[in-house]
This record gives sequence, C-alpha cells and structure tokens, in this order.
Amino acid sequence: MLTSNNTHTIVIATMSLTIQVLLNIATIALAIGVGLLLRQILVRRLRQTVLDNWIIQTLGIVVIIPALILGGLVIPIIWKPEIIFAYWQGLQGQLQADKINLSALVTNIFETLLLLGLGIGVARTIQAVTIRGLGENRIDINIRTLIGRIFYIIILIFAAFWILSIWQISIGVPIAVISVITVAVTVAIQDILKDLVAGFYILIERPFHIGDQISTATYVGKVVDVQLRATKLRLVSGEEVTIPNSLVFASPVTNNSYYGERRATITVTLTEDAFIRDETQQHILKTLQEIEHVMVKPEPSVLLTGYTLEKKVTLLVRFWVASGQLSVVSDVVYTLHKILPEAELGVTESAGNV
Repeated sequence: MLTSNNTHTIVIATMSLTIQVLLNIATIALAIGVGLLLRQILVRRLRQTVLDNWIIQTLGIVVIIPALILGGLVIPIIWKPEIIFAYWQGLQGQLQADKINLSALVTNIFETLLLLGLGIGVARTIQAVTIRGLGENRIDINIRTLIGRIFYIIILIFAAFWILSIWQISIGVPIAVISVITVAVTVAIQDILKDLVAGFYILIERPFHIGDQISTATYVGKVVDVQLRATKLRLVSGEEVTIPNSLVFASPVTNNSYYGERRATITVTLTEDAFIRDETQQHILKTLQEIEHVMVKPEPSVLLTGYTLEKKVTLLVRFWVASGQLSVVSDVVYTLHKILPEAELGVTESAGNV
C-alpha cells in the first residue's frame, strides 16, 4: 500500500508535469500568435507596394520563424534543459563521426528554401513591374511579355547559381551543360531566331502599325497583326498572307499610310488647236479647286510636259487627296472630261490603295 508521503510525492509530480505541459502549450501558442501577428502586419504593409504576392507570402513565413525560435528556446528551460542539451550533443557527436555538420546542413537547407522563395518572388515582381512600366509607353503586349519573361529567367538563373554556391557545388558543370545546349538549340532554330530578332526590332522601332498599308518586295496589303515571328497582311485582293519577320526586316518596306494625304496624277493630251497657253492650265486649276475633297494644300499643279509630232500637247495634272478617298480621282477625271471633251485622259498615279 502507498504511504501518505508517496501519495503526496505522486501528486506533486503530477501537478508539476501538468504545469510543464500547460506552460509548453502556452509558450507554443504565444510564439505562433506573435508570429502570425507579425506576419499580418508585414503582409498588410507589403501589399501596398509593387511586390508580387509570392514574395509577400514568403516574407510573411520568414517573419514567423524568429518567434518560433524564441519559443523553441524557452521550452527546454521549462523541461530539464540538461536532457535536451545532452541529446543535442550526442546527435552532433554522431553526425561529426559521420562527417556531417548538422548546424551547417540545417543552415544550408534554410538558406536554400529562403533563396528559392525570394528568388521566385523577386522574379515575379520585376516581371510584373516591367510589363506595367512598358505598358505606359504603349509598347506592344507581346514585346512587354517577352522582356518581362527575360528578366524573370535571369533572376531565377542568378538565384540558382547562388544556391549552388551555398552547397559548394562547382558552377563549371552547369555552365558547360547550358553552353552545349545553347549552341545546339541555336544551330537548330537559327531561322526562327532570325525571325524573332527581326520581330523584336519591328515591335520596338515600329516602322508600321496594325492597320497601316505597307508594300514589301512581294506583297501590298494592310497590316493585320505583328507577332514576334511573323507579320500578317491582308492583301489588297482580299487574301491574308503571313510573312516571316526576317523577310520583312531584310527588304525595303513602304508605309503607304504614314502620311494622311496622297498624290494623284492625270495625263491630259490635247490638240494644239484646243490648247491655249496659260488659259487652259488656269481653267483646269480653277476646276480642281471647285471639286470637293481635292486638297487645297499642297496646291494642285498643271505642267506642260511635251509636244508630239501629231501636233498634240501633253499636260500633267497633279493634285492631293486624303488617304482612303480614291473616288475623288474618278470625280476629277469625270470633271476634266466635261470641260475638255476632246482631250485624252489617263491616270498615271492613282493615289495608292488606302
């Protein structure tokens, strides 16, 4: 049977154990609570910045760690510290015998995870800031996305090499592998790379825009889309053609829509009897000024360009119309025929197709 002293001892030991357990639970709860509070404050502040949500959440996790470490340091004090320390020293001795440094291993793992999280977060942040910043300069969305992804990849590569240095892994092997892969890929897709480089130039320099009519060495049409690899045109005959950007880049390109006015030229052939110097020319100019949509500036002109053996006179009538108003040329031909019924008329320059 248990004596009163033994019973008293058991009760005291039970109460002591209960108090220790409660103190441990309170310490853990307090550490987690403080950590979550710090995380909430930090996340709320960081969300008001340009940082990506990934890096914000990573920093939010990191800020919890100091509170948990402090809580972990208090727990051994509540229990018997000598037991915890003895176990830690024994574990360290075993690992040192196996040539493993536990502290360095834990530190390397922590730094690796931290760099991985921060690297992805920083990369995403810079990508988003780059795309948003270039958007303010009205750069095409394709080129903005490309530049943002380039920065994203560069930062991840930098973080990867940093992680390799933490684990003391030679970067010579990864660099050699990347170099071999880069050379092989470059040789295999050199034509595609030419198109991409040319597309990058076209999107940056913008010699023409979507909706402009351009003339290349082979095609004449309206620009439907400008991509990194190819430019799409809707030909004046109605078909759609996709031209590799390297061909567009290497050949002369005429932007027919760059200016808002187009010049038209009509040849007027009269007999010498029907031609009166200065008077005929002034009559034509006055008629042009009365035709709607014939531009006043630049001014129309009528030039005497030649006489023929058949006793005929050739006049060159030039005038300007706004882009897209080709019907004005027909109106001018019709009107000139009315005032000069015996003249031969021919359109030399039709003011383009836009």
